[in-house]
Amino acid sequence: MPDPRLVFTMKTTSSVLFLACLMSLGAAALGTPERSDLGLVQRQITAIELLADRANSSSVDAAGARYRFDYSRFAADLKRMRHGIQKYLSPSRAQPADIVELTGDYHAQGAFVRPSDEHD
Repeated sequence: MPDPRLVFTMKTTSSVLFLACLMSLGAAALGTPERSDLGLVQRQITAIELLADRANSSSVDAAGARYRFDYSRFAADLKRMRHGIQKYLSPSRAQPADIVELTGDYHAQGAFVRPSDEHD
């Protein structure tokens, strides 16, 4: 049976790393090397996932415990953050170009001029 102090330390460590990750994300949005900072955040998320898995495997379900850490919800949140960062770093399609408004008025006054067969 693992020492309860060790379990508490592991849980606290994963929480601290999670908060550090969130703070890094905020700092990354402000800086110019955003892409590399977000890559760092993804690596930190991987480290947090490993710590959380280790803490989950070594945790003991104490009968009648009032509180417990919800590892599955924590893992889902980490996955959601990773997906959001990945989606931001590599969008599924090219960013839209500036849209040029069409005139829509195709009725011309005057004599008909046949377009040339030459292309621009």
